[in-house]
Amino acid sequence: MKSYEVIINHKGPIDLSVIDSILLTLKNYIQDKQLDIVLRKRLYTLAVECLDNIYKHADKSEHHSDLISEFPSRFIVEKIGDDYMLHTGNIIFDVNKEKITNKINKINNHDQEEINKLYKRALMHAEISEKGGAGLGLIVMARSTGHKIKYDFEKINDKFFYFAMQLTLKK
Repeated sequence: MKSYEVIINHKGPIDLSVIDSILLTLKNYIQDKQLDIVLRKRLYTLAVECLDNIYKHADKSEHHSDLISEFPSRFIVEKIGDDYMLHTGNIIFDVNKEKITNKINKINNHDQEEINKLYKRALMHAEISEKGGAGLGLIVMARSTGHKIKYDFEKINDKFFYFAMQLTLKK
């Protein structure tokens, strides 16, 4: 039977102080477990990208506080055997679902070498969006894991979906 450990399980608002706290917890875990340098960097990079995605791209407003309490943002890191699983979830506007789906599917349809080329191309042509991103987050995630990004959307109502993502990092 594989060993199982929940390293981080955050459910609720994600702001800069929460991100700092989560990353400190992860950094302490990594140091305590004396993880291999490559695994350590990949795990930490994935956590930063996931949290940044939620922080910058979750579609929420004070007008929808009932939805936010019913469908809170989440960030979970688990260790299953030698592998790590990162789970994220956040509310998005229905109009953003197709754009996210297309981005992830485009990345998932490439092999690792093509993802590296996408990454270099995105770096050279990066433009900062109004939300503060340069479009690299999902590419970095796929590049770091070497695996397909798993995702799902749960319809909340006619305006919102709950976007869930799962990343697998194998040792």
